[in-house]
Amino acid sequence: MMLEWTAEQTALREKYRQIGAELALAHGHKDEGFDFAGWRLLCQQGLWQLVVPAEHGGTGTDWWAFTAALEGLASSIRTPELLLSVIGQAGMVRALVHYGSEAQKANYFRAILRGDITATCIAEPTTGTDVRSIGTRLVADGDGYLLEGSKFNIAHAPIVDFMLVVARMDESNDISLVLLDQNAAGLRQGAPDDKLGNRNLPTGPLHFDGVKVGAGQILGTPGKGLHHLVDIISLGRLYYGLVAAHLVTPFIADAMRYADARDSFHEPIAAHQYVQKRLIDIKIGSERTRWLAYGALTQLLNKRPEALMNCSITKLVGAEDLINSATSLVKLYGSIGYHSNEISALARNALGFASVGGTEEMHRKNIYNQMVRLAR
Repeated sequence: MMLEWTAEQTALREKYRQIGAELALAHGHKDEGFDFAGWRLLCQQGLWQLVVPAEHGGTGTDWWAFTAALEGLASSIRTPELLLSVIGQAGMVRALVHYGSEAQKANYFRAILRGDITATCIAEPTTGTDVRSIGTRLVADGDGYLLEGSKFNIAHAPIVDFMLVVARMDESNDISLVLLDQNAAGLRQGAPDDKLGNRNLPTGPLHFDGVKVGAGQILGTPGKGLHHLVDIISLGRLYYGLVAAHLVTPFIADAMRYADARDSFHEPIAAHQYVQKRLIDIKIGSERTRWLAYGALTQLLNKRPEALMNCSITKLVGAEDLINSATSLVKLYGSIGYHSNEISALARNALGFASVGGTEEMHRKNIYNQMVRLAR
């Protein structure tokens, strides 16, 4: 298990902490919408090279280097949307590394390094993220397939360049994963979603009306997509927890300064034990999720049997702690916290973590299923 950053990892963490601070400063001067400039900056600074294999244009450093960079970015950026985009893209990289053919790797790693935006399409209007119940289907058509169905609430759907679509094989009911470019005939993008928070992360529906899919567009083994998908999205689950842990970092520092400067009953509110408790609880939540994420990543990379359970635990605990911390900050600041500012924005955005990457109910079900599996 990683208990201390190396000098190289520490340097990466600091580099991306500074980038996050720059992006946070620029955020107040840009219109609502996806931060294309920030995305390009991360690409130019070599974020994706850290995990793209050297033979495909990256440096192939490792996932711990990427984790250090993500942690640095999360500790200073103040808003989660670009972090959520990075997590989604990281899952696509893992998918290609583990299951991509050489042709798929050559094509799509090149696209990722130049800044193309990806999407992983799981959820459907009637089934949510319950993969076993999805209705999107691959129907045999000559030596290939036709893709039929719809997805909803898909991150990057309005701006996607290429995507990974989870579909059911019509003849066997098994799950397969399809790589699909944005310009595929029969693919329709719906209107962007209008959300409470995380409004700079565009989401929306996608519709597949007889989209032609060649055999070379299937990621990994046809019919084995469920196994592949669980491995791919587990990385995202622990990273949701990690960014939730670090997103509050600058807000804790701000709140401590505010508590020292704000007087109540002739003394700074920092002297009040209940105010101290609020700040302490936020810090405890941040630290426990951070270490859960480190442990889950260690287990996932080492293919430990507990990994899938602990990735879900990390996501679940991280979301709960972030929502509780954001709510507590609104209360600490009083009426100021309820104004339209960074604090109330954090509260709105934090609520999105209750569903991004799967709902609480879904993760609790997965945790229990894993407990049963491990007990056997």
